[in-house]
Parts: sequence; C-alpha cells; structure tokens
Amino acid sequence: MMAMARHGCPAKAGKPGGASGRAVAPRARGRGAWLAALGVAAGVGIVGLVVARPFWCGGVQAPALAPRPQAGPLKQEPPLKDAGRAEAPSPAGLVDGSAPPAPQAEAEGPTPLADIPLREETFEVARRLVEDFPGDANALGLMGTVQNRYGNTAEAVTWWQKCLEVAPRRADAYHGMAMIARRKGEYQEALQLWRKAQEIDPALVGMHGRCAEVLLEIGKPEEAIAAAQKEIAVSPNDVEAHLLLGKAHLQLKEHEKAAANFEKARRLKSDDSRSYLGLATVCARLGQADKAKAYTEQFRAVRAEEDKASVDRKKMATSRAWAAEVLSQTRTDAGRLYAAHRNLEKAEEHWRRAAAVDPKNRLCRQHLVDLYMRTGRDREGLTFCEQLRALDPGNPTYHLNTGALLARLERLDAAEEAVRKAIELAPERPTGYRSLVRILLFRKQGLPEAKALAQRLVELEPAAPNYGLLGEACRLSGDLAGARAALERAMQLDPGNEQIRSAYKQLQ
Repeated sequence: MMAMARHGCPAKAGKPGGASGRAVAPRARGRGAWLAALGVAAGVGIVGLVVARPFWCGGVQAPALAPRPQAGPLKQEPPLKDAGRAEAPSPAGLVDGSAPPAPQAEAEGPTPLADIPLREETFEVARRLVEDFPGDANALGLMGTVQNRYGNTAEAVTWWQKCLEVAPRRADAYHGMAMIARRKGEYQEALQLWRKAQEIDPALVGMHGRCAEVLLEIGKPEEAIAAAQKEIAVSPNDVEAHLLLGKAHLQLKEHEKAAANFEKARRLKSDDSRSYLGLATVCARLGQADKAKAYTEQFRAVRAEEDKASVDRKKMATSRAWAAEVLSQTRTDAGRLYAAHRNLEKAEEHWRRAAAVDPKNRLCRQHLVDLYMRTGRDREGLTFCEQLRALDPGNPTYHLNTGALLARLERLDAAEEAVRKAIELAPERPTGYRSLVRILLFRKQGLPEAKALAQRLVELEPAAPNYGLLGEACRLSGDLAGARAALERAMQLDPGNEQIRSAYKQLQ
C-alpha cells in the first residue's frame, strides 16, 4: 500500500457511478426509445434518474466542520449548487473538485491532558504526509496546522514558512502566522502579515475581521471599520464583524450606527451576550434607561449560559473528545491530499478513520459519499448519506444524494420520499424538481404532477435538458402540442443537440 501511496497510484475504483451496465439497465431499455433519445431516465436505467455525483461537488468547496476556524483550508458550507451529470475526476485528482488542504490558521490548544494515543496518531499522520510528499506545500502546511492546534506555535510558524517557500502565494499561511503574532501581542507584525495575505487573497474568510480586532485594540476605530466592512463583504452574516463594527462606532460615539450593528449581530446569533451588552451600552449613553435595563438583564441571562458552556469547553479541551476531533480533521485533510495525488485507496482509509473517531465530522463523510457514488459502491455510500441526514436533517443536499443512491439501488419509493424532502427544504432550487420528474416519468406514475413539476423546473432553470423533460412529461400526459412547444424551445436553446431533434421528429 505504501508503494502505491508514494507513486500516487489510485487504488481499484470500480465502475463509474453513472455507468449503464448496472443490473437495472436492461429493464429500463424497454421503457421508451423517445425518452432514451432525450438522454433522460429510461435510456440509462435508474442510474440516470438523478445525478451520479453528490450535489456538493461541481467545482465548489465542500462544507466544512462547524468547529473549524473560518480561515482554515475548508471553507464554510456554500449554498446548494446543482452538480449536473457525473463528471470525471478533476486533473488534480480531488474527488470533490475543490482545493487541497491548506494551513490551519488558528490554534485550538494547547491541551496537555488530551488523549496521548490520539495526539500521537495525529502527529504520525502529519509526519507521514511530509515523508510521502516532501515537496508538497499542502503537506507542509498541514504539519503547521497540527503543531498550532497543540499549541506548538514556534514549530507551526516554521512549517508555514516552509510552506511559503514552496508556494509563496498562500494567504492562509500568512493569516495563520498573523494570528500567532497577535496572540503574542506583536500587533504590528500581525498587521504586516495580514497585509501580505490581503494582497494575495482579499476574500480569505476571517482575515479582515481579525485585523479589525487588532486595530480596535490599538486605538484605530476608523481603520477597524474599514476592515470589518471588508469582512462583511466576504461574509455578510458574520456575527463577529457586526460586533466589531458596533464597537468601533461606539468608540467614535456614532450611537445609531453602533446600535444597528449590535442589533444585526443579535438577530444573527441571539445566544451571544456581547450584542446585548453593546445595545445596553448604547441605550445607557443615549439616556434610554428602561431599554438599557432590559438589555442588561438579557445580557446577564445569556452570559450565565455562556459561562456554563465555557466550563464544558474547557473540560472538552483536556478530553479524548477534543483529541479525537483534531485527529478526525487532520485525517480528513490528509485524505484530500492523497486524493489529489490519485491514491484513492489511501484517501478512503483516512476518511473512514476520520469518521470512526468523530461521529459528527460531516466533511469526511461527504468525501466518502462522493467516492462511493463515483465508484458504484452504492450501499456503502448510502450508509454515510444516512449518517449525514441524521447529523443535519435540514440540509437539502443530503436528501438529494440519498435519493440518488436509493434510486440506483432500485428503492424508488424511498428515493422519491428523499427527493420530495429536498424540494420541501429548498423549493427554489431546480435539482430536486429535475430528479423527481425523472423518477415519476420512469415509473409512469403521477404524470400530471410530473408535468407540473417540469413546468416549475423550466421556470427555475430554463435550460434545454429541462425543456426536454417537460416535453416528455407533456407527451406521456397526452399533451402533444405542449410536448412540441417544449422541444422547440429546447432546440432554440441548444440547436446542436441531435437527441432533442430526434425526439422532436418522432412527434411529427
């Protein structure tokens, strides 16, 4: 296995998830050559009912673990994005099309009492990456991340500097070193490092907000406002940035602007005591005694809950749970790096271990679902999809992928239920409608509903394939005029699509 890892050879992959050679395909062939000509469900069997790749793929960053600092290598979860049909792995070899792991910017330790075996395993993972990929900036950066998380800040800076020697335009490495400088009270050094990071990547999440904190601490509220506004441009719903704006405006005695930002922070995160304290302060300065008293009481109540949570966090920071979380996140990033070097067997090993040690790690499970959907290991993929749905039942992405896998396993009732749930959660996104229309057309059930759903689909996404689905829904419902109109529109949008032209000719 190590020989394969060193040479970057992928392990056995199996057939692609969208292959038509699955057991369901022969039964599907007889469901209608017209539908096959359109390239929708029947011609490729149940596999074609829904996309073969998870919906968090398609060139966007995968959702990140909630506990990770914002400036880390895996950004916050983006809005649901349609992935379309299955695609080949990207040239970089990543199974999700996103960037390889980058340096982590913020320490979560030190934790001297953390579980020693898990800590040693974490460092061993990082050491093995550096051995296997000695010239890879991601491996060097990840070692810096591990050192930083366990409070070894000098070592972390050393490794991030090595990362920058290989890849000078790594804004996150500068950001990580700036965070360490700030914790040491070296404010000017921190600001200088952040300026370098801003030149490289002004959209790096968390950087401008941290810079605003320092500017406030050294008495530069005007500059802090400019920095916090840049953070809000990157992350409009960033609570910290709105709190910083409130503090800066308060320092400048701009009370109305301060109150507006504290109120925005309160709406975004009602269990954060700082917004109530800010509002109480503003009201007191404006002579609004009753409001100041009410906000002060709310501040005390929320702060009491925060104090309890703080005690729990401190206990966790010296526990096996914290060490397991760090190990899981490190193995998740290690898996991405091995995937980038086309060693999917090693990547899977890391992701499975990450899932085993941290039952709440969504990202490693997302990578596993992606891998299993690509390689036709549908039952294994479904297992992790169900875990994701349990972890975040309000995420429509997870229901869509569950529906995809259930359909490929010929469990169409359950697939339909999962896709309907996705539509309920994200009624303005076209992917769920497209999947449900394909299921209904394949089963030839609920055709009037399929036609209505297809009409909604083209309203949301007026693309040629969607008009093709609408045309088929109309045809099966007996509305030949509607079918012709839909296909004519499809041909206008995609004049070179021979499948749509062939389907249109069959209606003449």
